[in-house]
Amino acid sequence: MARQSNAQQRRAKREEQERLRAAAERKRKIRNGLIGVGIVIFVALFAVAIWPAPDEGNTTAEAWDLPQLDGDGRIALADFSGKPTVAAFFASWCTVCEHEIPEYLALSEDLGDTVNFVGINTLDNGAGIGDAEKWGIAGKWPLARDIGNGNGSALGQNTFGASGMPMTVIYDERGTAVQIVRRGLSREQVIDLLTQFTGYEA
Repeated sequence: MARQSNAQQRRAKREEQERLRAAAERKRKIRNGLIGVGIVIFVALFAVAIWPAPDEGNTTAEAWDLPQLDGDGRIALADFSGKPTVAAFFASWCTVCEHEIPEYLALSEDLGDTVNFVGINTLDNGAGIGDAEKWGIAGKWPLARDIGNGNGSALGQNTFGASGMPMTVIYDERGTAVQIVRRGLSREQVIDLLTQFTGYEA
């Protein structure tokens, strides 16, 4: 009878140890789960804290007003009235822009003050200003950053329907968009468009 009692005691002790181990394992899983949730919440809050605030402004085709890419000011289409304007949209990931923008820069220098050139960084969360500096347009052209840059860029994507880069919009001297070209252009093609649609005389 005593031996049976001892066996029962040993079994009860094993069961108690098993129960304690299971309880400890549950506590460990709960603790790890809470830590994981905490990390996710922290990362989400950190991302919200560092994400740029949305830029407010106007993005209609004929009256856009955008934040400056290389400063705290604003760049507006109205600033360029009185002369034809070439708005060159670009992104840091655009391979065609690597050749097109420097060619546009050379053209803008050849044309002097007879035609306005403005660069607009769009569909881009990358190093737009870095590429503008590399291509030589920083300090030479007015440079703007599209509202909601990245997916959902208000002017490039929502207004002009850009799904890729480059894109060029030609305006006449009244600020009316007369040509929207969603591909690369040569300097000769830009001059042809200016001549045909703005009355520009080479």
